[in-house]
Amino acid sequence: MKAGYHAGQFDLSPSSPMKVLDPHCKPSYAADSSLSFASAQLSECLQRCLTPQSVPPGLALPAAPPGLPAPLALPAAALGPLTPLLPPMPEVDMGVESSPETAEMPADKMTSALRSKEGAELIAGQLSCLSGLHLDAFCFELVSNFLSDLCRLSCDAFAGPVLCQLLQLPQLSPKLRRRVVMGLKGSLLKLTRDKRGCWVLQQALECSEGVAELQDAFKEELKGKVLSCSQHLHGNFVLQKCVEALPPTAVAFIAAELKNHALVAALDVYSCRVLQRLIEHSHSPHMAELTEKLLRPDNLERLVTDAYGHNVLRALLVHGSEDQLRRIVALFAEEGKLLVYARNRHASLVVDQCLETLSSSNLQVERGAVMAALLGEGSTSVFSLIALDRFGNYIVQRAIAGCRGGEEERRIVELLTLLGPRLRRTANGRHIMCAARRRFGSELLAAQRS
Repeated sequence: MKAGYHAGQFDLSPSSPMKVLDPHCKPSYAADSSLSFASAQLSECLQRCLTPQSVPPGLALPAAPPGLPAPLALPAAALGPLTPLLPPMPEVDMGVESSPETAEMPADKMTSALRSKEGAELIAGQLSCLSGLHLDAFCFELVSNFLSDLCRLSCDAFAGPVLCQLLQLPQLSPKLRRRVVMGLKGSLLKLTRDKRGCWVLQQALECSEGVAELQDAFKEELKGKVLSCSQHLHGNFVLQKCVEALPPTAVAFIAAELKNHALVAALDVYSCRVLQRLIEHSHSPHMAELTEKLLRPDNLERLVTDAYGHNVLRALLVHGSEDQLRRIVALFAEEGKLLVYARNRHASLVVDQCLETLSSSNLQVERGAVMAALLGEGSTSVFSLIALDRFGNYIVQRAIAGCRGGEEERRIVELLTLLGPRLRRTANGRHIMCAARRRFGSELLAAQRS
């Protein structure tokens, strides 16, 4: 589940107060070939936006109408010293030094621009419009200026999306991308827990340079903090991205720290997501110990009905070993327990996933035990009791779609025939009848007529 900032979120439409710079219009003062073209354009716009006017708008004296004498001019000595309306602004040097011959924009000016809405829009527009050598020069100057303040900018509301856009650029050279990724080291814990910094980290992990540079840094900087980060609103997404992007050996430290808190993590709204990613991608010895603790009988019964823990069991049913699958399926081999679980909001999803997985696995003995508990004998069965239940009806539909052999088919047709009048009167029952017609066709209609 990845959601958040997108590089193109800035308003660059013609109605926006900050227009996208025209890459074909060179500023008048940038005729010097030593200045970067993109930086010169950006400098002129930023200086025009950030430098206050000497006379505020609306206070300038109107010109005298034609035919009237000009206003009386007083000597300067009679006026005395004048106090300026605004303090004088320092000279702004907006170039960037990419070589000894190139002028440089001060880092504080670039940082201030990135942290303002107008400046961030201008820089994002340049990244979108420029190409070729102009884009290379602009990216070099941009990275050179903000690198020293990268952590603070990554957590900023306006600068963070620009950094994500920069890391997403396919034209960005690997050397520059590596410099940005390396600048994140030393602040990984802070960025992992930050609302906007977590997005910069996830974007860094999606590039090969980020994987190479950060795999060891995460292990060092998150040591002892994995559980708290996995339970964090923003930190859990960074850990999920680590599990998906980094090599299995590089994320073994996550399973190593969570194995001592396996049940706590599985029952947590955010940590359960990290466990699901580990089950899908990691097969380290630490992961085997973690799953062993989850599959204890007392823990299984608690997880299967939990709002978050049942998702961990569903992941194990899909990606776990046959032994792990047997231990989960054993929960549903008794009619009494199966009836309770089939009527539970969360456990019914585990039963449904169990039937789906068993239909394509080699565990035929276990599958037969679950189907026998579901179909029962005589006129009363779990199948009949849950058919009209708001959660159990999905299990009935799954059993109809996955039934095998003549005995199972005959038993299901027999139960559906007995339930026919009741099924047709409810919405859930009609869904079951549609699934039965798709599976059995004319056989079911003939049974109902007889």
